[in-house]
Amino acid sequence: MSMVNKYQLGAMLAAALLLSACEKTPPDYRAPVTLPLYTEGDADNGALIYQDACGQCHQLNPGLNKKGPQLMNIYGAPAAELADYTYSEGLKASGWVWDAQTLDTYITDAEKAMPDSKMLSDPMPDAEERADVIAYLSTLRAAAPIVEDDK
Repeated sequence: MSMVNKYQLGAMLAAALLLSACEKTPPDYRAPVTLPLYTEGDADNGALIYQDACGQCHQLNPGLNKKGPQLMNIYGAPAAELADYTYSEGLKASGWVWDAQTLDTYITDAEKAMPDSKMLSDPMPDAEERADVIAYLSTLRAAAPIVEDDK
């Protein structure tokens, strides 16, 4: 079983457990990150790069999508999973999980990686900068609140 399939399976099991308990995660939150921190880059430098290159379109606070979706708990999450954001058809059908490999591919050149991508950022050709951004994204972790189902 590939790593992507393991993460997808884990996400599906977590979702099934939440649903079976009559509780659910709000549509503007992702489940907590389960991958270890990405240590191949400098997260502090990644935060600075993120602010400059990504912060105009992406928030870090659930419920505050801008041009792009909020990115809290993005590392290890299935692509296109927030119910309160309209993703491209390609991203919805991709089956991607946002790990170091897919993030690196996507932020290198989003339009090349996903031809119908809604992300209109400039390509990031510097591998060290990408590693730093990925290291930073891997630190964005917050527990998602659980809301009781009204059923």
